[in-house]
Amino acid sequence: MAKRRVKKEVSLTRKQLSRRDRERRQRLTLIGLAVGVGCLIAAVLGYGVYQELVAKPAAPVATVNGVPIQKQVYQKTVLLDRMNIDAAIKNWQAQRAAYDPDADEWMISLIDQQISYYYTERDLLDGEGPVDDLIREELIRQAAAEQGIDVSSDEIDRRIEENFGYYREQPTPSPSPATATITSTSEVTPTEQATPMSRTEFENQYTNTLSSLEKSTGLTEEDYRAIVRTQLLTERMQEFVGEEVPTSELQMRARHILVDTEEEANAVLERLQQGEDFATVAMEVSQDTGSAEEGGDLGWFPLGVMDTAFEDVAFSLAVGELSGVVESSYGFHIILVEERDEDRELDADMLEQRKSESFQAWLLDLEAEADIVKHWSADMVPPETST
Repeated sequence: MAKRRVKKEVSLTRKQLSRRDRERRQRLTLIGLAVGVGCLIAAVLGYGVYQELVAKPAAPVATVNGVPIQKQVYQKTVLLDRMNIDAAIKNWQAQRAAYDPDADEWMISLIDQQISYYYTERDLLDGEGPVDDLIREELIRQAAAEQGIDVSSDEIDRRIEENFGYYREQPTPSPSPATATITSTSEVTPTEQATPMSRTEFENQYTNTLSSLEKSTGLTEEDYRAIVRTQLLTERMQEFVGEEVPTSELQMRARHILVDTEEEANAVLERLQQGEDFATVAMEVSQDTGSAEEGGDLGWFPLGVMDTAFEDVAFSLAVGELSGVVESSYGFHIILVEERDEDRELDADMLEQRKSESFQAWLLDLEAEADIVKHWSADMVPPETST
């Protein structure tokens, strides 16, 4: 049997050993670089996915006293408002088509004004207006919480039912809403039906509406309930602020004569100074068709209702005193004060107006005192959806 040859191990020189170690280190370095680049690419891709799917949708458009208003909420609000404005435009256009362009020119002109108004409102949705609305809603929620004011889940349920025309305790038979268009402030545009809505009809319409809204705007039932809750909280805070509004204030009852030119006004003033009856002259020459037939009688009014120039003079006159010629944005007036009451009860409409003014002033004060930071930018506006 032949003997197996044993390969003789060759000893490497120091130069060869050094070269081998250098090559090994280079290979390890290249492998490390490749792994590092791969990890970096994965991190960049992962960060991009995170930004698009998590961070950007959750990024706030504003913070109100540290509370974020998320981009998703803002975008759903814009999409919802667009949907409702588009529905309103479509409705007005349908009404316009029903009129004869030759015989109903005046009515068509009024409808065109409404359509133009809604197009303007739609354009404004691409600005900061919706963000400002959401900021005010958050301020109201925070103020309500500070006052211990809240609404229950059952109250939200009932308001939703009523928005659709369903009432648990059926009222006296009368036309009731059969369908509803939900808006970002929970308003409803109903159509009438002759019989009360049943619970089953309500549930079907509610389910179908939510399904349609989620498909077109991304609005979920939770989102809609949040909208209704905010509406109810706003009403509660309006009542809360309104409780502090005085129900009586300084008022006066006056007559006036309105003409177009100062020359006409001076001529009227001369007639009155010569003793002619104010009411008779007012019925003859006054351009204010609303009061002329009543002899220029404006009835009772408080401050803040009439033109400022008119009020400045009227409230400075004594009872029975006749003014000189007063220029306002409407023309030239002669004023006669007939009665004055320092503490007269406001009528229902004026009291509601005063409460509304008080609430708006209260809300402006909240905004001025709050820590509000806007992060909104034009690229946050949701793209138009296909119809």
